Amino acid sequence: MTAVPEVSATINDLLAQQQVLMHSITRALDNFKKLGRNNYTAAKVRARIASSKEVWTQCVRVHSALLQVIPEAKRSTFDYFQSELFDQAEDIHLTTLDYMAEYLEALAPTPPPLTANQAPGAACSHGPPASSFSLAHLPPINIPPFSGKYEDWETFRDRFTSLIIKNPELSAFARMHFLSSSLAGRALESIRSIPVTADNFELAWKALESRYENKRRLVEMHVSALYNLPSVSRESASELSELRDKANRAITSLKNLDRSESDILSDMLMYSVTQRLDPVTRKAWKLKGGDDARIPTFSELDRFLDSRARALEELHPANVDKQARAQKATSATASGISSILCPLCKASHFLHKCQVFLKKNPSQRLEAVKKANRCVNCLSDKHAVQLCQSKYSCRTCRKRHHSMLHVDSDTSSTKDTFTAKDTPAAETTSVATASIHDAAPITTLFLSAKVSSMPPVLLATARVRVGFPAESPNGRTRVVRALLDQGSEMTFITERLRQGLRLRRVRMPVSISAIGGVDAGTCRYAAEIQISPIGQTSLAFKTTASVMTSLTKYTPSPVTSPVQWSHVADLALADPDPTNSDPIDILIGADLYGDLLLDGIRKGSRGQPLAQNTVL
Repeated sequence: MTAVPEVSATINDLLAQQQVLMHSITRALDNFKKLGRNNYTAAKVRARIASSKEVWTQCVRVHSALLQVIPEAKRSTFDYFQSELFDQAEDIHLTTLDYMAEYLEALAPTPPPLTANQAPGAACSHGPPASSFSLAHLPPINIPPFSGKYEDWETFRDRFTSLIIKNPELSAFARMHFLSSSLAGRALESIRSIPVTADNFELAWKALESRYENKRRLVEMHVSALYNLPSVSRESASELSELRDKANRAITSLKNLDRSESDILSDMLMYSVTQRLDPVTRKAWKLKGGDDARIPTFSELDRFLDSRARALEELHPANVDKQARAQKATSATASGISSILCPLCKASHFLHKCQVFLKKNPSQRLEAVKKANRCVNCLSDKHAVQLCQSKYSCRTCRKRHHSMLHVDSDTSSTKDTFTAKDTPAAETTSVATASIHDAAPITTLFLSAKVSSMPPVLLATARVRVGFPAESPNGRTRVVRALLDQGSEMTFITERLRQGLRLRRVRMPVSISAIGGVDAGTCRYAAEIQISPIGQTSLAFKTTASVMTSLTKYTPSPVTSPVQWSHVADLALADPDPTNSDPIDILIGADLYGDLLLDGIRKGSRGQPLAQNTVL
């Protein structure tokens, strides 16, 4: 049973109040649409926007109260924090405001920009100086509101700069007033916390530029416009003119971003390649750039794709006898999810649902399972019965075989066949299956099993220096113990390490599942890190690491002391004492594994570990 946290009456009241407010926020857009477009008026839209903002203000207040009364250590026990309901409500609220703002603009169009004859001071050369302006005498300058859409940023920026910032008749306070009045939706939310004062105009404008003046994003947007030009279906002067105008508009915008013709061709090549990547790889490429607005080159993309391809190759080693490998090794890695294929009829379904399989008697089914090298307990092709993690056994005799394989007439032979009844279950130490949004699943599995009949082994560990990928203000780095796992497509770090280095985290939801597809939770965040060998600051490897509370419970098996390994006595080990039980703070996956390896393997006698040459 799951323990229910003790919740005080005050917390219950706040959560109930927040639930009502969030329900109102969620229903606001649907209720607005129910009015019908024919019933929309500027007054009604303004009233709905004001009502939505008032509800959101109350929601923020209740959220702040919850943060004060619930300690951070206990927040994970509340579904409100665990499911991030406040963040979801904020997204819905902003989407609602954007939708309403678009209709308000259509219902109450803004006047055209000022002409030269209407400019302040044009009618009279004795107008007051800029310092004498007050809010009551601001000139009637109207600019279409900017709601936070990247495609509208450049137009808004140029208009606001020409009409407001470069207008010598306006004071700093007047400029700040115009700025706050010319924003809506997400753009307005980005500066809402900045008070409307003369001293804050520069701060607010720089905040907008910092968020939306992203050259990399703008270039990608204009290149996308080139790739999505409308097709001319017939010989038509109007369609040809429209095609030409849109193409020239996109190219002109790119040239305004200081992109030469050769740069534009390179940008189009980059866009063409990245749009053909799978969603997971494309997201990894975008995260690699981080907050850097610099336009990457094709050679950088080429190196990234080459590195990722080599890493993925590590996840598909040559096919070997899986059952023999499971009996001889305590630690095994596996990767890849293949399409479901029945070994009997070759159709796309599981074995236990195969009609050919169901028509057989138990003895024939058992023979078919053995012939297909399947686990006789769960029918999986990923492991042998000795390492089966399933908690289920035969419903008839409770022995470690599938109920469909139970043979009543041959008890003795069945008993000899299934030898894993008293075998201790393996302990899964680290398993990760990444499925981001609707992307195809990526399996990254790591298994450490304790079986009494198997010899002790050591996993590949090292001491590495981890820090921020850029020069951080405090220059924080930390030497931690790492586990190298080529069976993991991703690199993972502990939350303890992230907090110790004060790394900035970004949202990157990743589903974590155990061997056999058992759900083990969700990793919500990732962080950019840089890994370096100890004592070699010039050599560094950057990657995006998912953040987890705990990575593995791996504890080295009892083995002889490293000083007795004569075959590595003259080597500098990456982990000076691989037999100690220090915690693992980083699991280095296949995204970096291939970059760390060097030529050279040194083997000892039977029962002794081998040494792999690496940059560490």
